[in-house]
Amino acid sequence: MRHNNDETLLLKKDFITMTFTQLVRAESFPQHISWQWRDTFALCILPLIFFNSFILEQLFGISVQVALGDSIFRGILFIAVCWLYKSMLSMHWQKYKQAFWRSSLLVVIGAIVLQVVISLTRSVLPLGPSGEEKPSIDPNSIAFFSLLIISLGPLFTALLEDIIFRYTLLHKLFVQPWLWRVMLVLLNSILFGLIHYHNFDGNLIATISFMVAGLFLNIIYLWTRNIWHVLLIHFVNNALLSLGGLILLKILQMVNAV
Repeated sequence: MRHNNDETLLLKKDFITMTFTQLVRAESFPQHISWQWRDTFALCILPLIFFNSFILEQLFGISVQVALGDSIFRGILFIAVCWLYKSMLSMHWQKYKQAFWRSSLLVVIGAIVLQVVISLTRSVLPLGPSGEEKPSIDPNSIAFFSLLIISLGPLFTALLEDIIFRYTLLHKLFVQPWLWRVMLVLLNSILFGLIHYHNFDGNLIATISFMVAGLFLNIIYLWTRNIWHVLLIHFVNNALLSLGGLILLKILQMVNAV
């Protein structure tokens, strides 16, 4: 009985003395590439999103229907990815909880630093005039419930992009030699920026800010090896921009109505 108690005390002592990364790291880097059909599906997500947006715009033009259809489609993909990667997400979450408060502090600081990184990068870029601007929709003309659904689109996107870029296209391919690893991190970051090409009305140089953001998220993931840190950093960032903007709009509408 005394022997069991000693073993328990040793385990508790080892747990206390473990570093933050030792507590939260969910997976080791692979020795060789192991690919599954769900990873192929993950790679098809971005083309599916672009194709869905293209078809909707051809049918309805720039409209509320397109924005709603895009958000709902991303939500469906979000549910599919959660189900396909449920074992990985669960395993990583269990490790995240072992240092919950430190992990959550990292998420808050990481979200702030992410915005600082994007803003600083944009400030030094030689940004010329953007491409032809698409006609926009006046948010005041959209029902609040529709705006809420539309604002969820970026939140669904956070999970989808982190599964694709931080797990499928980074972790699963992060094999030796070191030169391949360096090239992989850089190419991954560049691709992450390029997929946001239309976010900047076709201004290619402007996507560099998101390339740097992708590099920042990649470094965080490689350090923690836990998808939840980058996922929540990305989620908080997108939530402040989408839901935060919606809340601010609602407040302004209420003030103007008084």
